[in-house]
Amino acid sequence: KRLTLEAEGLGILLAIFLLMITDFLAEGAHIALHQPVDAAWNPAGLLTGRGLLAAGVAPAGLQAIFNVSYFTHIVIVLAFLNYLPYGKHFHVITALFNVFFIRKTAYGRLSKMNLEDEEATSFGTGTLEDMTWKQALDVVTCTQCGRCSDVCPAWATDKPLSPKQINVDLAEFIREKENLGLPFLEHETAKHGTGEFGTEEKPLTPFVIDPEILWSCTTCRACENACPVDIEFVDRIVDMRRHLVLTQGTFPEEIQPTFKNMETQSNPWGISAEDRGNWCSDLGVKMLAEHPDAEYLYFVGCAGSFDDRNKKIARAFVKILQKAGIDFAILGKEECCTGDPARRIGNEYLYQILAQKNVETFNGYKVKKVLTACPHCFNTIQNEYPDFGGQYEVLHHTQFIDQLLQAGKIKPTKSLQETITYHDSCYMGRYEGAYNAPRNILESIPEVKIVEMALSKEAGRCCGAGGGRMWMEEQVGTKVNHKRMEDALETEATTVASACPFCVTMIRDAANDKEVAEKVQTKDVVELLADSIE
Repeated sequence: KRLTLEAEGLGILLAIFLLMITDFLAEGAHIALHQPVDAAWNPAGLLTGRGLLAAGVAPAGLQAIFNVSYFTHIVIVLAFLNYLPYGKHFHVITALFNVFFIRKTAYGRLSKMNLEDEEATSFGTGTLEDMTWKQALDVVTCTQCGRCSDVCPAWATDKPLSPKQINVDLAEFIREKENLGLPFLEHETAKHGTGEFGTEEKPLTPFVIDPEILWSCTTCRACENACPVDIEFVDRIVDMRRHLVLTQGTFPEEIQPTFKNMETQSNPWGISAEDRGNWCSDLGVKMLAEHPDAEYLYFVGCAGSFDDRNKKIARAFVKILQKAGIDFAILGKEECCTGDPARRIGNEYLYQILAQKNVETFNGYKVKKVLTACPHCFNTIQNEYPDFGGQYEVLHHTQFIDQLLQAGKIKPTKSLQETITYHDSCYMGRYEGAYNAPRNILESIPEVKIVEMALSKEAGRCCGAGGGRMWMEEQVGTKVNHKRMEDALETEATTVASACPFCVTMIRDAANDKEVAEKVQTKDVVELLADSIE
């Protein structure tokens, strides 16, 4: 029977206690016997030596105490080093390496899969052999402190996802797989196979990790931000989702229409691609086809093009761009979904089709600069399209507007007299570290009072839409967006501002569900600014 974590932890604490005691006794006996000139530099040993002399211990007794304590100390150290690979304290060795090998690429950049490998029989992470060496290092480096689970929005709303437990389960399975098991490390999985390492090659999902755990993740990176040893979770979870979708062909039932809509109409809503530019038909916005030399491409995104609520945000942004005299154009019906929802859900094949199509269109027009109001579009175009030959300067609309304000090209003059709390998008916040621009915009509006939620900026709580969760039903626990709405209500703000179409949708829905929509409105930062510009 496996030792409980409590017993294992107590054993380690006992070993550390004995190491301290034996060290003090060995040093104290040595000082009492030889009276070294540098004894003052070892105050604990000096006090112990004086205590032994005061107790009247004879020289022979002092030598015996030294010998027993010294060799006991050495034995405990060697035993502890031998035990480390089998217990949860292996991070004592691996943590330094894990921090040293922290990723150098952008946090939002997932690995590009080779889907044209004719010899491949499986895609994504289905077995331990599919994990990268860094992912395996992450797993065994876990200190089991629980900080990741404490900040996880899924765990906080009673979903089965605990980032810590994912590491614990995978670490145990790795030890058994590599035949490192001791009698107290036996696990249920070891009873199922007769493979080379003592277990059959069972898929990690559902054999080790339940699929519902993976589908609960919003990819918000709160867990990674909280981890003291820089363990990465999101890439590993998405890789296991890839295996479920591409190899096992299993995913939540409600995702099927989303995939189909993206395949046939290049957007999750399934609205005709021909209607992409209808939202601005009365604003005089030029298409890139008729103005190919435009300085900026405004990549509207699916929400801004098709969702009635988010069309208002797109229109507000266009009016500000026109007010500032910015030379821009849109793609209209030539624009496709960036593929972000498909990729985060695990459908890498669909993502790559959409990504390649967009990159071909961008490069065909020789696009250099891209503006977007969606953090998910921003991340995909900025950090992931380079894998397909798409190198562009990408700015989120809050970043660009902040620049316009600093340059004096626009100036809010109308007072709004509102109390506003700002909700940070995970994909612009923890992924990009962009916290100041939206707040600068709000502060520029006359007579606006800004109050921060208890969980904001780096500690901000996810709205629940990331990682494709926008298109999945929350059937377990409470809803993440309801939890975030409760955070906002605590501030007594009259408006919740955000800068992400998904966040605006989720927070608005939460306000409606909680019947506080009349009391607290939900707006994008750009809408508030537009209201303040004459």
